[in-house]
Amino acid sequence: MGRGRVQLKRIENKINRQVTFSKRRSGLVKKAHEISVLCDAEVALIIFSHRGKLFEYSSDSS
Repeated sequence: MGRGRVQLKRIENKINRQVTFSKRRSGLVKKAHEISVLCDAEVALIIFSHRGKLFEYSSDSS
């Protein structure tokens, strides 16, 4: 049996929101890396936090 669906709404608690952002950001970067390796695709990912901090990922263009 799988997990239930997560209701998409803004997380009001600042600490919980930051923890969720960090976990989901790392998961998104991991998925971007996986798709670039498995499918031999060039992938670029740009994420801005609510404070404007930039997080980026790009696959190697070989």
